[in-house]
Amino acid sequence: MTDHTGMTDRTDADTDRVLFARIGFGVLSTLAALTTLAAFTTLDLGSAAQPAPGFWVACVSVMTLLLVVAALLNPRIVLDEVSRISKSEASVVAQAVPLLVLAPSLLTTLGLIITTAIASCYWFAVVTRTGLVRSLIGAVAITVGIEVVFLELLQVPFPAGSWTGVR
Repeated sequence: MTDHTGMTDRTDADTDRVLFARIGFGVLSTLAALTTLAAFTTLDLGSAAQPAPGFWVACVSVMTLLLVVAALLNPRIVLDEVSRISKSEASVVAQAVPLLVLAPSLLTTLGLIITTAIASCYWFAVVTRTGLVRSLIGAVAITVGIEVVFLELLQVPFPAGSWTGVR
């Protein structure tokens, strides 16, 4: 027998996994929508002929939102993996959420360099639980890499942070 998700002969555990997947992706959809809204309201998008730095953040935000909504509408995309996600892994994913929500605002107030350093250090230390020294080394390496590639080589005109004056 097939139900509305296309799955057959489901048990209560399967139903719980579907519910978990839908709730999880509902939360992610909401966060992706808020991040997209923040990108469009806090960053300068420019025009089609002359895109500003916020244009690329907005594009990534919209694509993320579309992918998360697609997964929400079609639970088969995630159901195979949901059974393998433990509560501790779900907790780690939840710890990454503040970066998604705060990134657009941090870019405009702190600038790309400081935001990258903070986000990288947070990711290493909190999300991946890397030691402090390795977290700092990783954050510095990523920040320098981002600066060299995007600011120096590609000359992307990221604005200076409104609080810091640093790009």
